[in-house]
Amino acid sequence: YPLNHYMQRWTFSIQREVGHRTLVEGAYVGNRGTYLNASRQMNPVPREYLSASATRDQAAIDFLGGQVTNPFYGIPEFLGTTLGNQRIGRSQLLKPYPQFSGITTDLPAGYSYYHSMQWRVQKRLSRGSQFQASYTWSKFMEATSYLNATDDRPEKVVSNQDHPHRFVISGIFELPVGRGRLLLGKARGWLQNLAGGWQAQGWYEGQSGQALGFGNSIFYGNLHDIPLPVSERDITRWFNADAGFERTSNRQLSNNIRTLSTRFNNVRGDGINNLDLSVFKTFRLTERWRAQFRAESYNALNHPQFNNPNLTPTSTAFGTVTSEKGHGQRQLTFAIKLLF
Repeated sequence: YPLNHYMQRWTFSIQREVGHRTLVEGAYVGNRGTYLNASRQMNPVPREYLSASATRDQAAIDFLGGQVTNPFYGIPEFLGTTLGNQRIGRSQLLKPYPQFSGITTDLPAGYSYYHSMQWRVQKRLSRGSQFQASYTWSKFMEATSYLNATDDRPEKVVSNQDHPHRFVISGIFELPVGRGRLLLGKARGWLQNLAGGWQAQGWYEGQSGQALGFGNSIFYGNLHDIPLPVSERDITRWFNADAGFERTSNRQLSNNIRTLSTRFNNVRGDGINNLDLSVFKTFRLTERWRAQFRAESYNALNHPQFNNPNLTPTSTAFGTVTSEKGHGQRQLTFAIKLLF
């Protein structure tokens, strides 16, 4: 393997000016990473001793978990360690290097690829307003970890950084109030100073949530039955927990070869749905001094941003959301800034 990873990037875009000072752009953006680091356990229990059953294999569990005489007992180097007891689990002695509990290293065996279509509309400042909107439709796949330590190659799976849809729009607008404007167009003196010259600014961000997985679980049903329509989804039932998961604790898998994917493209956590708004105005105090008043609202619509739901089938909270992300509730801020 090469010592360094490689990243290849491709971009193709088309721009066109339409209307008055308005730019439209469409672009394909992609990349591919090769020889990426993939963490691997180099001292696993050999594959032939692991269960290949789709259900709990108690015989394999009992065999690997059985306690046997420890050949390292009494050797000074192992005193005070997990390998220094009189009895030891059989699985430890079956490892290629039984004198080590684990050996982990990074191998340049990973890879990734990303493809996206990106659209952008930008209106430059004119007539008291400007805005920019962008939308990205993308796919990000990676193979940077091993589903099983004994696998020949890393698992190709949707990345935890994959967000298929992302939309952002922002703009600044002069309010049509004050002298020469639609409202109070003949205002003068104190009325003009108070009502004219206000500007509003907005920022909206929407993004798909993170792809989710269920660990080393048993699933009997159809994977397409797990996600729920948005209209049926809430914090008490984020996905269909009754789609076919084995939820009994004493029937769970152990000492087995995993087959269930780490993450699923169609099962996702909560995304981003946030709107920030602000209004501001600059007052001239003297020829040198000015004051700017700002009123800002973060998460103006007070949308909750949820953390991922519970993904442990044996938990009574499986499929429910129990906490929020750090974005917090709606916040209002008022400030005065002096400029000179």
